[in-house]
Amino acid sequence: MTEEEKNKAKEIFDEWTTFIEDRVNEWFTSAPQEITNALDYSPESLKIVEKYILANYSRASLTNPKNKKSIDALVSYYSETFRRNLPNSIWYIELEDEGSIDFNSPCIKTPIGTVIPLFYLIKRVIAKNKGTFLYDFYIKRLGFINNPETY
Repeated sequence: MTEEEKNKAKEIFDEWTTFIEDRVNEWFTSAPQEITNALDYSPESLKIVEKYILANYSRASLTNPKNKKSIDALVSYYSETFRRNLPNSIWYIELEDEGSIDFNSPCIKTPIGTVIPLFYLIKRVIAKNKGTFLYDFYIKRLGFINNPETY
């Protein structure tokens, strides 16, 4: 990736992080009100958004262009929930290691250096089909932050 391509990717990333709430709010206008009323960026709300994902999407539907906006909004919601609730976590994009699973994809970096690949997680939600995968993932990452020696 050239410096110009890195700069463009960083620009796109900055725009993506800047407009997270706009995407989520737009999705709220079409999602069921009983769902959106319960989404408050709390860790508990991760269970609600995951149940919505499992009820409305399959692995195959993740690549359907008609679902792009809603999937981006859902990823934006749980990403922002992680960022707000995992202490000292920041937005991050890997633009150096082209072999990395997170290369050129929005991530969250925790204070102990772990990176959360956000778009990859939605595939894991569907594969696990658990209903609490995102919440459990959050709890585990919070444990690592609070007790780094356990990581």
